[in-house]
Amino acid sequence: MSTTAYLTKFPVHSALKRAPHTPLSYLDSPRFRHRAVMGLFDNNLGSSNPRAENNILFRLDSVPGHAPYFLVQSSIPVQAEDIIEELETKEVSLQSPPEGTPVAFRLSINGTIRKAHSKKMSSVPFDGEDSENPLSFTHWLAQRLSGALKDVSIMNHQRQVLSTEHKDEKQGNLIVQVDTVDGFAYVDSPSVLEQALLNGIGRAKSYGCGMLSIKIAQ
Repeated sequence: MSTTAYLTKFPVHSALKRAPHTPLSYLDSPRFRHRAVMGLFDNNLGSSNPRAENNILFRLDSVPGHAPYFLVQSSIPVQAEDIIEELETKEVSLQSPPEGTPVAFRLSINGTIRKAHSKKMSSVPFDGEDSENPLSFTHWLAQRLSGALKDVSIMNHQRQVLSTEHKDEKQGNLIVQVDTVDGFAYVDSPSVLEQALLNGIGRAKSYGCGMLSIKIAQ
């Protein structure tokens, strides 16, 4: 199976420009990130869940010496005519390399686990080994990537906790943990990997989690 997608670099300053009078602090709001990215597409997508149906995934990326940007992946092209000259878009193949190929990967994932508290389930940060959950973060991540990638090792791991608190949002506070992981692995099943590349991994995809990118390791 060979699947193509559109990959778009959406500068953070362009996102803020499209929302006049928005403080820079709103960049740490998961709802602002969601609205900014979905605002790149036609508001009349004709779907109850346009993000999932159009395979829209994103994460906040930065390259040393350059301004931060949202990296947006989608099955449909962006339609933001007002800032189209500020965007970089290309069509890419999501076809997996053969089984056993060594790859470097970057993944933004909601690094939480579900636990019961007073008969209610809630998400709590996964911080590695503890008495209740004796899995290391690397082992936990390998389970999430199981079938797509194997022999996973982590080279870099950064965690950011996004919150709408104190941002005057009327829908109530929303907290989303985003773990951005750079690592190395080997392709397990190419078909499973292609689905992971297209659909993302884990929860909170609407808020910048789940996007997996790979390149063949040299």
